[in-house]
Amino acid sequence: MTTYVMRNGELVEKDSAPPLEGHGRAFYYISDTMPETVHMATGKIFTSKHKFRAETKAAGCCEVGDHKFKPRQPIKLDKRERVES
Repeated sequence: MTTYVMRNGELVEKDSAPPLEGHGRAFYYISDTMPETVHMATGKIFTSKHKFRAETKAAGCCEVGDHKFKPRQPIKLDKRERVES
């Protein structure tokens, strides 16, 4: 199925369409700012991602999805210990 894009008011096949103006090479950066967010451990308000993460670490917490957990080792019990527990 052919895909079309709009160029100068006309539909053109996407493969043969010229690129849009202003989309040349440019740097991409991720900003450190964020909307005001209340830190759940301390109650402080932050607008900086770096300061928010530092406060999380100082409070002894971790961000979900940012922490690598160690695999849990199973506890080996013999038959008598299983019955007792």
